[in-house]
Amino acid sequence: MCQCRLAKIPKNHIACSMLVWNHLKKVADILGKTIDQLKHQLLSKYLVSELKHPTIKMIAI
Repeated sequence: MCQCRLAKIPKNHIACSMLVWNHLKKVADILGKTIDQLKHQLLSKYLVSELKHPTIKMIAI
């Protein structure tokens, strides 16, 4: 069940998702990769960066 209060919220989400997919497709084509390869590469770089230098410090309580 959707928790959206306004009908335009899901429409905006779908529109944003389509824009991102189109951009990823263009970049993937330029690099000669698939969208899945590109996403995996981006997420891998982000994960490695966060593990080396976390942006949110975790403290034990």
